[in-house]
Amino acid sequence: RLELADWITDNSNPLTARVMVNRIWQFHFGRGLVSTPNDFGRNGTPPSHPELLDWLACEFIKKDWSIKHIHKIILQSKTWQQSSKPRKDGMNQDAQGQFYWRFTPRRIRAEVLRDSILKISSSLNTKRGGPGFSAFEVELENVRHYHPRKNYGPNEWRRMVYMTRVRQEKDSVFGIFDCPDGSQSVAIRPRSTTPLQALNLFNSEFVIEQANIYSNNLKNRYKNNVKNQIEGAFWDMFSRAPSLEEIELSMDLVKKAGLQSLARALFNSNEFTFIY
Repeated sequence: RLELADWITDNSNPLTARVMVNRIWQFHFGRGLVSTPNDFGRNGTPPSHPELLDWLACEFIKKDWSIKHIHKIILQSKTWQQSSKPRKDGMNQDAQGQFYWRFTPRRIRAEVLRDSILKISSSLNTKRGGPGFSAFEVELENVRHYHPRKNYGPNEWRRMVYMTRVRQEKDSVFGIFDCPDGSQSVAIRPRSTTPLQALNLFNSEFVIEQANIYSNNLKNRYKNNVKNQIEGAFWDMFSRAPSLEEIELSMDLVKKAGLQSLARALFNSNEFTFIY
């Protein structure tokens, strides 16, 4: 095993470094320079930018295999920092954005979406380590039957990375956001957009509960000033001030359905669920 480990990490073996930097690139851009991250062989696809892949791999090895260094290179690049706004000439020649002429928008992962909702509502339990939590209730017969949990509390409001995975079962709310069920390795998560995703994110007991908690927080922070509550919600959710039109529409919604409905609507917005 030691000989195998030495061979895998030997500076003369470029494969390990190339696979790793490709995974890091995929994490930031949604797809790797090699679109088959589990297969760099003949059955896989060739890299879209082979020179860039090799340079990143060499830089990775030269900097003592520092993942942080590769993150820094990517995040400080003009490729990462460019606008996601489409251009007609670019769409005509490369609609899929394979050559990175813009930052391609994409929905955030299921885990990030759930944790972001908890963070915004101030419910996120930041405890580190220790036993995980379950999103299922267990019914014991001859075998175990798993049913989605209906009631959540602080113990279940930890980051989703601590959620115990049950093979062939998905979280009742966020599993539908292309979250793997734990029965097999997934190199690239599929990206789907379905009506059930919007329905889950708007009507689930988890989201309704967090919207209630968040709206109460806004009321405590801004008292009875509805405009300040709306502006505070936009800053919390989107890190920007709302436009005059957004303020008018939001005030109308709050007047008719309450502040909690505004929170649910913002949790469902593209600006909250997508990276642009």
